[in-house]
Amino acid sequence: MAILLAYIFYFVASTSSKLQRRQLATTRETDVGQIDFAFRVTLIIFVLTPLLILFNRPVFNQPIGTLIMLSTVCGAFGAIALSTQYVAQRHVEAGLTSLIGNIYAPTTIVLATILLNEGLKARQVIGAILLISSVVLVSRKHRLSRWRFDRYFWLNVIAGVALSFGLTAERALIKYNSLTTGALLSWGSGALFLGLAALASGTKSQHNLKEASLTGSLRFLHQVSWIVLVTVVANLSVVSAVATFSTAVTFFAAAIFLHEREDLKRKIIGSFIAAAGLLLMV
Repeated sequence: MAILLAYIFYFVASTSSKLQRRQLATTRETDVGQIDFAFRVTLIIFVLTPLLILFNRPVFNQPIGTLIMLSTVCGAFGAIALSTQYVAQRHVEAGLTSLIGNIYAPTTIVLATILLNEGLKARQVIGAILLISSVVLVSRKHRLSRWRFDRYFWLNVIAGVALSFGLTAERALIKYNSLTTGALLSWGSGALFLGLAALASGTKSQHNLKEASLTGSLRFLHQVSWIVLVTVVANLSVVSAVATFSTAVTFFAAAIFLHEREDLKRKIIGSFIAAAGLLLMV
């Protein structure tokens, strides 16, 4: 029963976070101030992060120089990932954003193989090919020609690739310290770098504090639901495989609540191909 509830919590939290972000993005007719908004959301997530102590206490095993270096990588690339995704969100459907975001998986595997000495397997290569194929399949709306896509598609790809660098550094923090340590340093550094980027951009978010608080809280619940799921099931491979189907759930939910029904059949097929690819990569 606990496992079933954990899965329900994850699917509800992850889908709600994605749909709310997409719905909020479409209420504005401009992309101005999205970096500032990303900063506000990340800051709220960081403020809520100490709650993770309920699951896992912070442990600092690595030298201070290593912790600073890894935190910097997390913050810099995390800021790039979130800001580019937020800028593109108004132009890209929730399910497609979720699917393209999974591009981080093969990039992270390659980086982990090179930097963390985690072995690269043949099935992971096949899985990466399937994932990329699924992204191309469902991105017809953003295709300018056979092999050319619009800037919003590429912004999401950049977000996924940048996320892979951040997640690799975060994985190192978690692997050699603890889950809470990785979250505190990674998310805190991300808030710092996004704050600097927002200051440099000189543009203010058009979203009010209530909207930022809701977005940050839902995103935090999304991330916590993953932690709960992994803790309860105690099998990362199984959890990762099942959780990939959240993309299909997002497509269905977006069709119902946001009326994003164009090419729904193609999207569902693409999400299952992506799920198969991610299943091979875990």
